[in-house]
Amino acid sequence: MNPTVEHLNQRFGAPGRLVFRTGAAGLPFAALASRYGTCELSLYGAHVLNYRPLGHVPVLFMSEQSRVERGAPFRGGIPVCWPWFGPAAGPGLPLHGFARITEWYVQTTAYASDSTEITLALADTAATRRFWPHAFALTLRIVLAQSLTLELTTENRDTRPFTVSQAFHPYLRVRQIMDATVRGLDGAPYRDRLSGRQGEQAGLLNIRGETDRVFTPRAPACALHDPGIGRDITVTFRGTRRLVVWNPWIDKARALSDFGDDEYARMLCLEPANTDGDEVTLAPGAKHTLSLAVQATLT
Repeated sequence: MNPTVEHLNQRFGAPGRLVFRTGAAGLPFAALASRYGTCELSLYGAHVLNYRPLGHVPVLFMSEQSRVERGAPFRGGIPVCWPWFGPAAGPGLPLHGFARITEWYVQTTAYASDSTEITLALADTAATRRFWPHAFALTLRIVLAQSLTLELTTENRDTRPFTVSQAFHPYLRVRQIMDATVRGLDGAPYRDRLSGRQGEQAGLLNIRGETDRVFTPRAPACALHDPGIGRDITVTFRGTRRLVVWNPWIDKARALSDFGDDEYARMLCLEPANTDGDEVTLAPGAKHTLSLAVQATLT
């Protein structure tokens, strides 16, 4: 039985720093605050929904059409895609894995003068083994400080090796995607998942249509420049060599039931992902951490 919100607040909460509440569909949420800003997350899916540094409009995009119900993922924020990224290998399995449609539990919280953090955890159960037949321990450490940092650690508790593909799938908010640019990918080889074509990025990346590319950047960081808001959002990552850039554009946005027809113009996903030959194979007892840091700077 999952603990009540009252129990979570008594054991892990701190007034003004971290507060748990029950939200829509009876789902448990946590609101974090530090001297640098605020963020909100759902324990269902270990899903960061909102991140707002002081003096900023929200950094993350959330669709107004997003479903808020058990059994369905949120559309927007920072989904955790695990233990597979993209379509599953078998029929009847959820897109992007089951971590984002499973309720996690609170493992620890911690407070410092300049940061607030929470660690969520997930372990194998009879329910998860229906999707994936392995014993595992998964933790997500979320630190709200000058940047928002997420660290996803997988531990193999099985008696045999297993392989995971995984990703953080952050939806970053922009005023108008046609005006935004991504820097830090110059010279990076990529594979276009729409056409199958391979190429190399030259200069700044502009988004002018549906985009689904897997880049291998020279450095584990890139920045989304948005002149409309007057902001740079820097994404730094560890634990993978790949970065996926995604925008559904007009036709796909219209085909998505949980996404507004024109919302493609207000977001871009920059996704650190263990994919395209960078999947992780863990021996029994081994661990791997995929990390993401998001920092916003006014320009």
